Amino acid sequence: MGRGNPYPHRYKGGKKEKTITDEDFERFLRRAKEFREERRLKGKRTVLGASRLKDVNVAALLSILFYTGLRVSEIVGDIKHKYSLKDGAICTSKPITGILKKHIRVEKNYIEIRIPERRKHGISTSPVFIKRDRVGANEIVRVYLNTLEGRRLFPISKVLAWQLIKCVTDGYYPHFFRLNRATWFARHPATSLDELKEWFGWRDPRTLQSYMAKGGRETREMADRV
Repeated sequence: MGRGNPYPHRYKGGKKEKTITDEDFERFLRRAKEFREERRLKGKRTVLGASRLKDVNVAALLSILFYTGLRVSEIVGDIKHKYSLKDGAICTSKPITGILKKHIRVEKNYIEIRIPERRKHGISTSPVFIKRDRVGANEIVRVYLNTLEGRRLFPISKVLAWQLIKCVTDGYYPHFFRLNRATWFARHPATSLDELKEWFGWRDPRTLQSYMAKGGRETREMADRV
């Protein structure tokens, strides 16, 4: 029994691999803010869930995804799942809480985010950072200030997070933003393999090579030899 794809609707329109720009993100951010205001005014049930959605700051969630490339389950948490290994053994993943208020530290110039637990057997324990002057950073700070001690920043399910992000970005699913950030990092000549490994918590070097290839690092450097 293979693990398969328990959420076939996620990639219904095909996987997206073309990177987006800061301008694209700002457009999505405006839509996220409009969505929240629409939910506040309606205050009733829709296909995306109950009226509590009017209080979910989708702009903040989108900003964390865009700037950090964290997996959505690392941000909002996830329940335990059964999955199969190549040898047929059945295992159960551990549930994770997602980011709690205590995992955030707001500094003068940066927002520090400590990831409680990396998924996919990730090994990094280093925090990630978002500069305070970036568009959307104030939305993250607002959620942090409004979150009670011991509570999650985004008390919603992973599935609902997928739906919300796809709704405000015209179909871009959360994991795309991981690919997007990794590719932009890889394109920067100052980014090292160790930095990518530490930021994203990757264990397998083949994953690093894959994103370096998407960023065109090797082929760009080869142009300097011509």
